[in-house]
Parts: sequence; C-alpha cells; structure tokens
Amino acid sequence: MKKIILLLAISLFLMTSCTENKEDLVSQIVKTTKTYSSIHFKVTEKYHYSNVPDTTVTPMEVWAVRNNNDSLRNGYVWVNNYYRPYNMIYDAGNFYLAIPPKKTTVLYKNFKEDFISPIDWIGVFLKPGSLKTMIAQPNTKTTISDTTYRGKTCARIEIQFQNETKKYVFVIDKKRMVPLWSEMTVRNNNYIYNDELFFSDYIFDKVDIKKLKEEQKKILAENPIEDEGENSEVVRMEKMLHVGDKAPVFTGMFYATGKEFNLADYIGKKIIIVDFWYTHCPPCVRAMPALSKLYTKYKDSGLIVFGLNSVDNQPRSLKNLKTFLGKRQISYDIILTKPAVDIMYKINGYPTMYIINKKGEIAYVEIGFDKEKLARLTRKVEALTQ
Repeated sequence: MKKIILLLAISLFLMTSCTENKEDLVSQIVKTTKTYSSIHFKVTEKYHYSNVPDTTVTPMEVWAVRNNNDSLRNGYVWVNNYYRPYNMIYDAGNFYLAIPPKKTTVLYKNFKEDFISPIDWIGVFLKPGSLKTMIAQPNTKTTISDTTYRGKTCARIEIQFQNETKKYVFVIDKKRMVPLWSEMTVRNNNYIYNDELFFSDYIFDKVDIKKLKEEQKKILAENPIEDEGENSEVVRMEKMLHVGDKAPVFTGMFYATGKEFNLADYIGKKIIIVDFWYTHCPPCVRAMPALSKLYTKYKDSGLIVFGLNSVDNQPRSLKNLKTFLGKRQISYDIILTKPAVDIMYKINGYPTMYIINKKGEIAYVEIGFDKEKLARLTRKVEALTQ
C-alpha cells in the first residue's frame, strides 16, 4: 500500500513538474521577447502538398518593429520575398503588396492575415502574449520537450489540434528564446500540406524604422497603389482584355528547346489557350494536369495550349523551374516570356487563361482555377473546335 502511495506521489510530482516547466518556458519566451523593440531575421520557407511531387522553396527577409499604438497588429512589418520578388509591408493597419515586375501595389486595409504563415513568429514578436493564447486554444494538446537542433540546446513545442487535422511545431533556441525551425502540417481528405520555416541571422533592436519608411515611400512611388476595393474578381476581370478584343501578339522562348516563340505564327491556324502561371502558385499547379488532358483531347480538333511564365524567367529561379518541370508530364509547351507580356494582357491574378479564336480575338477570359471554371473552359473549347 505504501509503495502504491509512493508511486502515485512520484507520478503527481512529475506531472506537476512538467506543467510547471511548460509554463516556465512559455513565460520565459514571452518575457525575453518583450525586452526587444525590433527584430530582423532571415527565413526560408519550404512547403509542399502530398499530391504534388515537389517542394517550393522561398527565401525571405523580415524586419519588425513593435509599436503599442497600433491597435491592430502592434507594430510595423516589412517582408522581402526574394523569389518572386514581392515586398510585403504592414503599416498602421494597411498591408501593401508591392509587385515590381508588374509596377503595381495592391493595398489591403485592416489586414489581419498571417504575413508568411501561422508559424512565422512575426505575430508572436509583435504581441508576445499571443504565444500563450496560441497554446491555450480550445481543443488542442500542447507538449514541450527538450531537444537538440544543429548543436544547440533547444525546446520543442508541439501544438496538436483536434482530430489531428492540424499541428504546429516550434524548435526554440533556449539561449535567445527564438525559433530556429517551425513546421505546420494540415491534413484533409485529399492531401497533406506541410510548411516548414528555417530561421537564421537574428538581429535585435537594430532596425532603423526611418530608413524603412523612406524605402517604403520609394517603393510605393515606383509601384502605384491599387485599392483592395477594386480587387474583387469581377472588377479585376473588367480591367482585363475583354471578349472581342484583339489578342496582343508577343514573342518569347520555348523552354524545352530555347527557340524563339511568336504568337503571330499560330493566330488564324489554331484555337489558342494561353495560360499565365508560375511555380509558387498552387492553383496554377493544380490547373496543369487538367490543361494537359484538355490539350491531348482536342489537339487534333485544332486546339493548342501555351503555358506562359514570366515570373520564373530569372537567373535565381530557372534552376527551380527546371526541377519543377522535370517532375511533371505536361503535354503542352511552356513559353518563357517577359513581364511586359503579362502587362499587355492586363494580368492581375494567377492563373489567368485566355482563349484566342482563329480571328485573333479574345474569345474567353478566366482568373483562377477550380472544377467549375475548368468546365466553363472546356465547354468553350468544345464550341470553338466543332
């Protein structure tokens, strides 16, 4: 009997110790984070879908300055996405997505979304107490354990959501109380989404907000703002080429052969689908097998499909493009173009698909991809190739 009581006492002590250690660690992270007024770090995001055969890799750099007067996000944030390249700037409730290749900036007011991912740590830095809120979410189970990561003594925080549909993991450097690695896994009936972030080069309390603001003014001057109110799909399509418009002709390069491509060579001879896409765009990737099947089915009836890519047509991204295309069986040609072609076709979302009839006129316009849009595209192809 005494032995049983002793074992129960030891178990209770261990359970209490674990709970206290968990609370102590989280409290220490929050306390340490609050001592910093700004943070600058680099992060590489790697994500993939289980039903897609490749991993997308995006290097980014983050500057964040805490500002308690900002009731929405509690600070100022600048994220440089070096792959696309985009500038993501949050300032006093406004989120500016600057897209230099398109010479435009999309403005989102009262922005409450994640900057990179729910596990990007930016929100935790701006509002340190949000870490406790994250861990205390209903229907979650949090476990904290010791681990070693790249030779450093770390803590591993795992937050498992109800029914195991989602999980967050953070590996925390115990010395500096910041993440070195994080991971999000989301499961649904069709696929598993995995998102990893690798953090490095932390610098604290050295961000020059004045210089960032000056750079922000310059970026916005070079890339005029388009208000989010004008960013609905209906309004965006109104800004694009319309059915009946003459399709602008352009040149590019066949990715597979390096030979010159000229749209004018095909107008009047074929029904043409031009698909504007890039590798880091999930709906673009999902559209590719469907477009391949569509082309295979109707090519003998006069259809031809071209996948136009200006985003990945840069020295830093061509290697990734090669890997990406090497893992796919695509039945149609990929054409490397310049951003000017996207501008000619008034592209404001990806993927965007136009059908060009034999008169060289726009016969169909679509932004995005889903089953319903594919059905509409297919019906139009059927009508034009009869």
